[in-house]
Formats: sequence, C-alpha cells, structure tokens
Amino acid sequence: MVLIVILMSAIVYVWVVPAFTSQASKDNAGAAYAEKFETVRAQFANNAVSSPETVAACGSQDTSVGCSPGSYLTCNGSSIPSPYTGNVLVPVNGVCVITSTVNGNVYVYSGGNLTVTGGTINGGLEVDSALVVTLTNAKVSGFTGLYNVQTVNISGSAFNTSGNTGITTDLCCAAMYAGGRGYFSMTNSNVTGQVENEVGHNTIVNNNRITGRLEIESADLGQIINNVVGSLDLDANGTIVIAGNTVTGATGCPAPPIAGKSVCYGSNAWCGTGNNQIPSGQTNGSCIGNVEVDVRNTGSTPVTFVAVYMTNIPLVGVPSWQLASGNPTQCGSGQSATCTLLPIVIPVGDMVEITMGWTAPSGAFPLPWNYIYFIFVSSHQNYVDGYLYFQQGLGMPLQSRLEQRICPPCY
Repeated sequence: MVLIVILMSAIVYVWVVPAFTSQASKDNAGAAYAEKFETVRAQFANNAVSSPETVAACGSQDTSVGCSPGSYLTCNGSSIPSPYTGNVLVPVNGVCVITSTVNGNVYVYSGGNLTVTGGTINGGLEVDSALVVTLTNAKVSGFTGLYNVQTVNISGSAFNTSGNTGITTDLCCAAMYAGGRGYFSMTNSNVTGQVENEVGHNTIVNNNRITGRLEIESADLGQIINNVVGSLDLDANGTIVIAGNTVTGATGCPAPPIAGKSVCYGSNAWCGTGNNQIPSGQTNGSCIGNVEVDVRNTGSTPVTFVAVYMTNIPLVGVPSWQLASGNPTQCGSGQSATCTLLPIVIPVGDMVEITMGWTAPSGAFPLPWNYIYFIFVSSHQNYVDGYLYFQQGLGMPLQSRLEQRICPPCY
C-alpha cells in the first residue's frame, strides 16, 4: 500500500511541472517551503473599456433605400419560399424566413426576427433595432445596414454582389454597416466593398474575404482572425485580437496623416496581434496588450520574482509593479512607489499589482485566442501560473507550487 501511494504522488508531482524552463537559481533550502504566494485577480489593464461612439440611424446611409418602404409585403409568422418581386417588411416583433429570391428591398423593424437561408435579396437590407438577424448561405446585392440589432449571425454569405461603390459611410464603397451594443458574428463570407462595425459588445469577424476596408471601432470585445481584407482600421476598442489576417493593401485608412496606410491602430485599451501578413511599411500606430495580475504573499518570508513568462515564453520587456499597501518597495538599489525593474519583491502580508505590456510573437499561438497564460517564478524555484480570459478575467486563483527540484540533497 505504501508503494502505491508513492507512485501516485510521483504522478501528481510530474503533472504539475510547467513546460517552461526558468532561470531561477537551483535552491533546495527549507526557505523554499516557507515561501507561499497566490494569484488574487487578473484583468486587462484599465478594465479594457471601449470608447463611446454614435450609432448611425436606419436608412441614413443608403438614402435610396431608406428605412420606410412605400409599398411592401408584410412577412410575419410566415416564409417566402418562392421568388417575390417587391419590398418585404418584417413588422415590430415579427418573424420571417426567406429561402428564395426577393427582387426588392427587405426591412426589419424593432424586435423583429429575420432568417435568410440560401435566399437572395436583390436590393438592400435595412434592419432597425431587431432582435435577431441570421443569414446563412445568403446573398444581398445592395447595401446592408444593421442598426442596434441584438444578435447578428452571418455565415457563408455574400454582400454587395452588385459591386456598387456609390454608397459612402465614413469612406466610399460601403457594403455593410453594423452599429450597436449587440452580438455580431460574420464567418466564411465574401464582401465586395467596405465593412464598418461600431459600438459592438461582442464582435467576431473570422475567415472572411473583404475587398475593401474593415473597420472595428468602439467594440467591447473584437476578434478579427484569418480574414483577407483590403485594410484594417481599429480604434477605441476595449479588447481586440487580430491574428492570422492577410492585408492586401487595396485600400487605406481614412484621414491624414495616416491616409494610405493599410493597418491603423488607434487608442485600443487592450490589443493583441500576431501571424498577420501586412505590406511592408503599411502599419500606423501600435498594438499592445496591457495585462494586470495581482499576487499576494501568504507565507512567512518575502517573495522575490526573478522571471515572468507569457504563454511559456519569457516576457519581452520589464513589467511595471507596485504594492497594494502603497508602501515604497525595493526597486533595484533604492526605494520607489512604482518600479519597472526586476526582481519583483513582495513583503510578507502584502500584495503586488503587476502590469505587463505584451505583444504576441508571430507564429506562437493556435487560433482562435480565448485567453492568455502567465507564469511568475520566484528565486526559490516556486512558481504560480494562471489563465486570463478575454471576457471573464482570471480563470481561477492558484497557490504557488514547487518546480521540479534536484534531490538529493533536499533539506
């Protein structure tokens, strides 16, 4: 029985050994066992709050379609399974399914639910404060305006198939506009022209081909992955991840002095990027992810962090840190309220607030990204790690553990 317990302990011990190789000194002293620390919370610095933006009004961008049809077919609690010529209106709180061709414009009003599956709209699509819009293997030949829609799901569809470049939102050649604090997902679709998305709560644009500019502005959370786009314009977002995209450079950013650039980063609160193909010299601004992790010393001896890892890779640059107590801390050879040097020293009973600016190395991560993994290593070869999720913060507070140690001697 004793032998079985020993074997099980060995298995558990190997399981918790991290994949990284730290630079901490090899220390087998008893002080390592007296040292204890734990993660308390983690977040994207400044809570990654997006900036406000005014949402355009229904019908204000494609004035030839507007938001109020003169004549129309009301679609409520029914479907359009065969070709129809004329405008279609989904009334307040109405439900409509289109599986054929509408040779006209489609309008959806407050609380409405529109589903287009394999259907074609040979005209414009104007949606004002609807509950749900679902477009699957659909085609829209004209401009698509989605204003304050709670949920938008687009998959395998094509937009502005007419190739009309005469509609201007903030730039010419607009094909789609979506605005409002809702959920927006567009995947595996083709767009001829510009896509502008503003003030979204959760904005996902994955695996699409967009010939013009893709603008994501003032989103709480944006995920822009594996797209082919003419240009990228990203500003005032809370948390935004840009990875695996190909930027053709066919279009540029809107205004001087950045006009002509193909990728423009504005004042995003948290930004992570990697694996993108961008024409040389065509990037303006920077994409930096600021992460804050708080760690408390729960042991009987001071803690000294000598190494920091993000996703098993040593952090590039030096974190900024301060004690939660507000007391001056040991910073190099002196004392300071805020320090930007390693090591990070946590007195007994205190907590340290660590802020790290991080940009993902190219080719380092599988897609899609949902979290960032971090590790702090002490001078006694103890470590604590954790997962910081984009939408919920710290996954679980964790206690420090020992790295794999060299024995004997152990004392």
